[in-house]
This record gives sequence, structure tokens and C-alpha cells, in this order.
Amino acid sequence: HAGPAPQGMKRPATQWVKPGIIGRVKHLRGEEDLRHGSLQDFRLETD
Repeated sequence: HAGPAPQGMKRPATQWVKPGIIGRVKHLRGEEDLRHGSLQDFRLETD
């Protein structure tokens, strides 16, 4: 874990982790929040 979640996190059970993976997510358009997301692919982040 990368430490405590940011202030105001709506879901206290969410795990806050260190960055390192980049993902491509398909989701519904027109929503303020990410809803009904599905992971299409991912890759390791490189500097």
C-alpha cells in the first residue's frame, strides 16, 4: 500500500496503491464518475 487514501475518499474500503501500472479502461460516456468500467489492457509504467 502507498499510504492513506486522499481526504474525502467516498469509499473507505478502497485500497490506495503506488502507481506503476497503466491501464486502458472502457466505460460509459456522459458520466461524471467512472461507472461500468472494464479493463481492456494494461502495461507497466516505465520512466
